[in-house]
Amino acid sequence: MLVAATWSSGAVAHPERESYFPNFDIASKTFGPPFGRAPKSRAIFLKKDGTRLVVCKSDSKARIRRIKGSAKAKRVRKANLRLLKACRYRDIQTAVNAAKSGYRIAVLPGVYKELPSRSSPNPDHRCDGLYTQGDSSADQTLSRGAPIPSEMIQGSYDYHAKCPNSQNLIAIVGDSTADADRRCDHRCNLDIVGTGLKQSDVLISADRTKLNVIKADRADGINLRNFTIEYSDFNNIYILETNGFVLDRITTRYSREYGILSFASDQGLYNRINAYGAGDSGIYPGAGPEGHCKRYGIEIRNSDSHDNNIGYSGTAGNGVWAHDNKFHGNSTGMTTDSFAGNHPGMPQDCAKWENNEIYSNNFDLWDKAHDDYCDINKRSVAQRDPKYVCPTFQNPSGTGILIAGGNGNIVRGNHIYDNWRDGVKLLWVPRALRGEDPTGQSINTSNNFDTSLDNSFTNNAMSRDTTGRRRPNGNDFWWDSEGSGNCWQDNDAPGGKVTSNQPAGLPACPGSPVLLPGNAAAQASQVSCATWNPYDPALRDPPGCDWFQVPPQPK
Repeated sequence: MLVAATWSSGAVAHPERESYFPNFDIASKTFGPPFGRAPKSRAIFLKKDGTRLVVCKSDSKARIRRIKGSAKAKRVRKANLRLLKACRYRDIQTAVNAAKSGYRIAVLPGVYKELPSRSSPNPDHRCDGLYTQGDSSADQTLSRGAPIPSEMIQGSYDYHAKCPNSQNLIAIVGDSTADADRRCDHRCNLDIVGTGLKQSDVLISADRTKLNVIKADRADGINLRNFTIEYSDFNNIYILETNGFVLDRITTRYSREYGILSFASDQGLYNRINAYGAGDSGIYPGAGPEGHCKRYGIEIRNSDSHDNNIGYSGTAGNGVWAHDNKFHGNSTGMTTDSFAGNHPGMPQDCAKWENNEIYSNNFDLWDKAHDDYCDINKRSVAQRDPKYVCPTFQNPSGTGILIAGGNGNIVRGNHIYDNWRDGVKLLWVPRALRGEDPTGQSINTSNNFDTSLDNSFTNNAMSRDTTGRRRPNGNDFWWDSEGSGNCWQDNDAPGGKVTSNQPAGLPACPGSPVLLPGNAAAQASQVSCATWNPYDPALRDPPGCDWFQVPPQPK
C-alpha cells in the first residue's frame, strides 16, 4: 500500500489534447474494425500517379547539378531538372494549402525554413477560446505542481484548423470542422517527398519557435519520405488521430522532445528512420492502436535510433511491431509504460519487439554538466545550443529495455548487450499512478494490479554482440516479481549464464497462473524515480533513486 501511495505522486508526461483512435465510432462510443491501412508509396517522378505540386528554392538548380556519381545519381539529377520547370511554390506549407486529397508534393533539394509560417504567433489570439478543457496554463501542471511552460500548451483540433501555423511550422489538417466524425475530409492521402538522392538533400529546419515542425492531424493516408528534419520545440514530426501513415527514409535530429511521435493513430509504418538528438525519444509510437494482441497496427522496421535520451518509447504503446532495428548509444534503448494519465489505450499492452539490436545504451545525460546546462532557471531553451541534448523524461540510464507497467508484450530474438545497468527491466506500475482511481480511494484494491501481466522474453541473445563477442550487460534481466504470466525461456548468454536479480531464477513459460504481489524492496527502490522533474532543481536527482547515475562498465 505504501508503494502504491508513493507512486501516485505522478510522473512528468507530455501534454496532449483529449484524443481518440481514428476507428472510434462517435455514435455508439465503441471501437469498430480498422477502416484503413498503411498507404502505398507513389512514384514522385511519374506523372501518372496523381496531381503533383512542386516546391523549390532559389538555389535548388545549383544543388541539383551537384548530384553526381552513380547511374542512379544521374537519373535523379535529370528527373529533378525536369521537375524544376514545374516549380510554383517556395514553401512546403503553401503547397499543402493548395493541395487536395490524393495530391503529391515534390520537394526539390534545398533548405526549407518556412519563413511565412514562422511569423504566425503562438498563441494566436484569432483562436482564443479554442483550447480544450485543461489546456490553459492555469489548469495544466506537471508533477509536484510545476507549471507547464506556455509554449507546450496544446490547442484543440479547432485551434489547429483555424490557426494551423501558430504551433506548427507545416500543418496538414485533414478533418473539416463542419462535421463531428473526426475523419479526414480534405488533404487526405497526401505524399510529401524529398526528391534528392539522399535524405540530406532536402532539409526542413525550424528554430524551436514552433512546437512541431510537421504535424499531420486527422490526415489519413499521409506519406512522408526522403528528407531531414530538425529543431522542433516538441516534435519534429507529429502524427495525431490519423488512420494510415508512412514515414520512410527520414532523418530526424535535435528535437527538444520527440523526433517522431505518433499518437492515437493506426495503420502506420516507420521505415528506414534515422533518429538522434531527442530530449525524450527518437521514435515514439504512443497511445498505439487497440487490438489486444490480435493485430499490430503500427510497424517499425529498418530504423536506427541513437544518441537520444531514449531510442524508442511509448506510453500506452499498444499494438506495435518493432523489428530489425538498432537502438544504441541512448540513455535507455527502448521503453513502454503505463505511467501517464489521459493517454487512450491504458494500460499498455501487446507490443512485439523482435530481431532488434539493443546495445550500449549508456549515454550520460544526468551528470552535473547536463544538470547545470539544462537548468531552465539558468538558461532558457532559446539560449541553449539546439544540438545539446537535455533530457525531458525520466528513465533508468544504462538500460536496454524498460517495460514499466505493460501486459502481453513479446520480446524475442533480439541481441541485447553492453547496457551497463540492465539488459531488460520489467516493473509494475499501479493504476493509481495514472489517476484512474478516485483520489484517496481504492488505491490498494485489486484494480491497482492491472499491469505487468503475461509478458514473455524468449530466444534473446544476452551480453554478446552479433559476432558472438562477449559484451556483458550489468544484469541481463531485472524483475520486481509482480504480476502473473510473465516468463523467460531459451534466452542465451556467454557460457550459458543469463544473469538476473532473481536468486531463485526467472519463471519459465507460461509463468505463474496466479497474481504475484511482487518484491516490496525491489519496488520501493524504483518509487522515488517517478518524482523526477526537470523544472525543480531538488528533483532532478530524486533521493533514493539510482536511475540517473550511469553504472560502471561491467567486466
